[in-house]
Amino acid sequence: MTDLDTRVRQAFDNVTVPDDVKRGTLTYIASIAEASGVSAETAPASAAAPRKHARARIIPLRRAAAALAACLALAFAGFGGFAYAQPTTYVGIDVNPSIELGVNRFGIVVRVEALNGDGESLLDAVSLTGRGYADALSLLTQSDAFSPYAQEDSYIEISVTSDDARQAEAIRQQSDACLSALPCRGSCHAVDEGTREAAVSAGMGVGRYRAALELVELDPSVTLEECASLSMRELRDRIAALSSGDSEGRGSGNGQHGHGGGGGQHGKGNR
Repeated sequence: MTDLDTRVRQAFDNVTVPDDVKRGTLTYIASIAEASGVSAETAPASAAAPRKHARARIIPLRRAAAALAACLALAFAGFGGFAYAQPTTYVGIDVNPSIELGVNRFGIVVRVEALNGDGESLLDAVSLTGRGYADALSLLTQSDAFSPYAQEDSYIEISVTSDDARQAEAIRQQSDACLSALPCRGSCHAVDEGTREAAVSAGMGVGRYRAALELVELDPSVTLEECASLSMRELRDRIAALSSGDSEGRGSGNGQHGHGGGGGQHGKGNR
């Protein structure tokens, strides 16, 4: 059994039929059975009456069973569809374009969102929905539309937010592998939901927001609005210029990733 098979089974193991669906179905069955009993009592007596009476009860019950099966099938299909369409992990990608990918529990990209104008142009050029995350990230970073942002002097930051530790770890590893194959520098971080929500409120991608906070802390005269117009490389260069030497967690990396403020970095060290 593959890992995907296991995840699908686990997802459907957690599917339950709502109580109101159960109650409604049972009420429907009871009403049919009651109606069947009434019609049987008013039927004319004959030698074959008991047999007809039994048959009259069987047919409605079969219909009721079919209705119950249909309701359950619809319930499972509905909840299965919800499980597929609902993101369990959010991946922010910031260079100058800022976009966010919603990945479901099966590792499929089911939602994409542009967080700035360059992000909109990028998503217009590349279709990512319905692809596995690793495939989608590879397609994105190897596309002609992304090429100008993956030069040696660029900086890409990927942020992963998820309550599923196992999935988050897998996505960070896939992100690290992709970043290590690019000519530019980059890093991948685990980010909590509170930071992601704050970034959304500020109108920025998570990576850009985190870099902006770092820059504002070093230079209080800088505003978040100013940071929103800077590329990730510009933000990182200004942070490096204001920092006293290399701060902990920076420099060349070998595919490691960090949580919160730290993170693994790829490519050339900060200059």
